[in-house]
Amino acid sequence: MSLRVAVTISSASDRWFVSFKVDRVCQITEKPIDVVGVDLGVKTLATLSTGEVFDGALSYRKLESLLSRLQYRSQAEN
Repeated sequence: MSLRVAVTISSASDRWFVSFKVDRVCQITEKPIDVVGVDLGVKTLATLSTGEVFDGALSYRKLESLLSRLQYRSQAEN
């Protein structure tokens, strides 16, 4: 495995900084299982990289009017 390292030390505004640069050759490995990416969103609960979409539980939309009434009553009591 080939590995090269470069270190830079610098000073700016009375502070010291150290930066490391590492170059190495990547090895491609076999994956024993399939990998799927997941995108969590607002419009849908999740979308997989395979294209499968999971819709959210729209519970907010179902209970929005009840929540509005309860919040209104709570404000009226105070």
